[in-house]
Amino acid sequence: MYTYLLFIHIISAVTAICAVIGYPLIMSSVRTAGQARFGLALLEKMAILPKAGGTLLLLTGLALGFLQTYLFHQMWYVVSIAIFFVILVILAILLPSGIKEQLALLQQTQGEALPDEYRRSRRRSAWLEGIANLAVFISNMLMVFKPI
Repeated sequence: MYTYLLFIHIISAVTAICAVIGYPLIMSSVRTAGQARFGLALLEKMAILPKAGGTLLLLTGLALGFLQTYLFHQMWYVVSIAIFFVILVILAILLPSGIKEQLALLQQTQGEALPDEYRRSRRRSAWLEGIANLAVFISNMLMVFKPI
């Protein structure tokens, strides 16, 4: 059972991480309002990946902990779960609200030039995406090397 849960856990992590890494890659090439609308629509569709992968990741991670209860006493395990919740807040709450705000700003835009308000909102989202990527990196490091 442990091996199967671990397999699902790893696949879930890959699914969720691909989306987290993909967000800034998609939006970094946006230069016009039309491209931004398309990119944001794509991000809205991709949002299912971190939600589904993250849910499975949390459930399988906790199940692994219940199968081997000593994990709840390991600092790397507890810190990884805490970091997961930081990532969850960013991906499930903060970024979607930023995407909605950016889409609303683009709906008011005529022409292909990106408005300054959009650029400010996009910088905030890019900053959050960077934090999420750093958190994913740290979480992966903790799970692989189990340093503490």
